[in-house]
Amino acid sequence: MAEEGVYHKQRVPPFLRQLLAVSGVVMYMIGTGANIAFPGVLLEQLREPDSVVQLTPEHESWIASILGLALITGIVVAPFSLQGLGRRLTNQLSCLPALGGWALMVAARGPAALLVSRSLQGFAMGLQAASAPVSIAEYSAPKHRGAFLATIAFSFATGMLVAHVFGTLLYWRTAGLACGSFYALSLILVSLTPETPPYLASKGLYAECRRSFRWFRGHDYSSEKELEVLLNSQKNQNVVTTKVSKWTHYKQIARKPEFYKPTVIMMFMFVLFQVSGMTVVPSYTVPMMEEVSGGGIESYTSMLMVDVVRFATAVLACVVVNKLNRRTVLFLGIIISVVSLFLAAILLFLRDLGHIPEKYKWIPVIPTLVYIFGKTLGILPIPWAIAGEIFPLAYRSLGSGISGMFLSIMFFVIVKTAPSSFENIGVNGTFCVYGICIAICGGFLYFLLPETKGKTLYEIECHFKGINGELKRENTCEQERMLELGKVEGG
Repeated sequence: MAEEGVYHKQRVPPFLRQLLAVSGVVMYMIGTGANIAFPGVLLEQLREPDSVVQLTPEHESWIASILGLALITGIVVAPFSLQGLGRRLTNQLSCLPALGGWALMVAARGPAALLVSRSLQGFAMGLQAASAPVSIAEYSAPKHRGAFLATIAFSFATGMLVAHVFGTLLYWRTAGLACGSFYALSLILVSLTPETPPYLASKGLYAECRRSFRWFRGHDYSSEKELEVLLNSQKNQNVVTTKVSKWTHYKQIARKPEFYKPTVIMMFMFVLFQVSGMTVVPSYTVPMMEEVSGGGIESYTSMLMVDVVRFATAVLACVVVNKLNRRTVLFLGIIISVVSLFLAAILLFLRDLGHIPEKYKWIPVIPTLVYIFGKTLGILPIPWAIAGEIFPLAYRSLGSGISGMFLSIMFFVIVKTAPSSFENIGVNGTFCVYGICIAICGGFLYFLLPETKGKTLYEIECHFKGINGELKRENTCEQERMLELGKVEGG
């Protein structure tokens, strides 16, 4: 009888194969972080009197926020692309408009070209916003999935840091060329890996699914059992096909708890993601930190302080998300963010009233950096980790698209209104609004969000269906017996 070990030695360990696949998505999301943060340095350079592109304040707010509108178009297309073309081809195709957007930005001679380039980047981001968590979750073994999904947060933070460093040291056209190169790397890495096993199983391509699964996960005992569960669950699902109209089909889906419960959870997750200031801060870091520090810290220095805190915390989050429960990390991040936002707002209010001495006017920077730490630790990684885990395979593309719609709409609304919010109610008032919104979303998620750490995607699906998901294996007794005898067919 074979031991619970490796049936076929692979020259490259499964973890490294999974890491290669995830790296392609990571490179893309670094580019996405750069997309979000680039206006923070681009607009500063374009405000110079001798700039070749002259912008009005209205142009500036549209350049920062149009990504949110363009995201919607990408997210509308994403479910059809993920379901029809697959994860791999969707990831490859999404690189093309992103590369085109950066190329157009580098060559831009006026506001219109900048807006078109940002729209192309936003469309590509919309495709990847739905595709990235799904792809990473389907590439990964359960024990690595948390850390791999947390790399989305790490990638965002890295991209923001890279954009601000390049934008500070280089002319904006050169910085744009450097930022765009991450998409070329992504395209190469994604092309080196096969399609994800769950997608192949959902299409009835069972032989290809076996090969892909074993390429990613090897041939050990537990992986082979998970493979058989995946294949049998999809075979059972693919057997029953009743001809109904599309409208009836979608109505039936909408009534299923395994669809609507994850969708509602992800709506709150992505609203939380945006109202925490996740995209506002990198877009308006310089003016925001100039106000917070009261001019006591040079603006570009404070911007890099924010970036370094965000980057270091994102690295920490990769470890924390894999070690601690998802709920623990999320609510820890929410509590830290809410408390530090209110504390920063109070200190800013007291400073405006003259109760803080001039030499200590920079003190609000401390709770602001703690807020950056809190939201990067919990609010940035957990929504993306949950997005990759929570939807059942049959509705993963559709659910990701619908919940992503909330992400893109809130992106546009929050970033577009941020300048007027800073002007009309001040940074302290804006911090209070964000703190209240974070607390409200956190309250809903406390009651809605289940724990997903350490569970297979099949077990999470069973949770929402209300059935026991302890790797149920109907009709797989014979496969298990064969596994124990070491007679599983080769990959």
